[in-house]
Amino acid sequence: MSDRAVKFRGSRNDLTKSELDNLLISSTEFLKEEPQLVEINSDKVIIVGDTHGDLITSSKALRYEAETYVFLGDYVDRGPQQIENINYLLLTKLEKPDNVFLLRGNHESPLMNVLYGFYHEVLSRYGSEAYDNYLKVFSNMPYAALINGDTFLVHGGLASNLNSLDDVRRLPKCDIIPENPLAFELLWNDPSEKTSIFSPSNRGPGIYLFGRKVVEMFMENTGVKLIVRAHEFFPNGFYEYFNGKVLSVFSCRFYPDTNPTGLLLESGKWKVISLL
Repeated sequence: MSDRAVKFRGSRNDLTKSELDNLLISSTEFLKEEPQLVEINSDKVIIVGDTHGDLITSSKALRYEAETYVFLGDYVDRGPQQIENINYLLLTKLEKPDNVFLLRGNHESPLMNVLYGFYHEVLSRYGSEAYDNYLKVFSNMPYAALINGDTFLVHGGLASNLNSLDDVRRLPKCDIIPENPLAFELLWNDPSEKTSIFSPSNRGPGIYLFGRKVVEMFMENTGVKLIVRAHEFFPNGFYEYFNGKVLSVFSCRFYPDTNPTGLLLESGKWKVISLL
């Protein structure tokens, strides 16, 4: 167990105010030291998409036998156990910092939390200071991960001004509202078979759909062979774009007729796993 692990009196699901303060401060201090592009070497990796307050899926993923676990963001908003889910993941991160990685999603931002529930949930249970501390945690989560030098993980997708992996490494920390255009697009952009380069997205201004040519150019420039991302709901929890060059995984069970899934990367191969 890491010496950064938080001591708590009762259940992980019911932290006292002082335990929560300790957890969020410790998490912020730790995440500040992680690079914006986390580089991981591992023979067996579990990748989890959006969980949105789905504590069941998060705990099931972490019970799956693997060396490394990467969560692709969107831990809060919408679901019934938003606070419990993010707290559980942060506690596990502090206990196993070299095995568990938490990337930032587009819902790790006040832009979304006010609209989709997390802001009001935290205020009603812990107060405004606690919410401010959650924002400090979110603003220090890395934007992307690189597995074994050739698999790129991100919440949303490729950005219009992303030319190299160094562009991700140089992104600023402590950006409460992700105003940097590259960071914003990494969190929000989606792949599309209907465009070859970039086209506007109906998600809103500053957000784009990226096509096959963008993916192929990025792979040629960086040596990346596979991109894994989240951010989109699919009933079966999984979708392949561009003949398998981009994989999309969705892990929250609280959507209509959905099958929460994860992705297992092992010995250079991948397969879909059920987290139902």
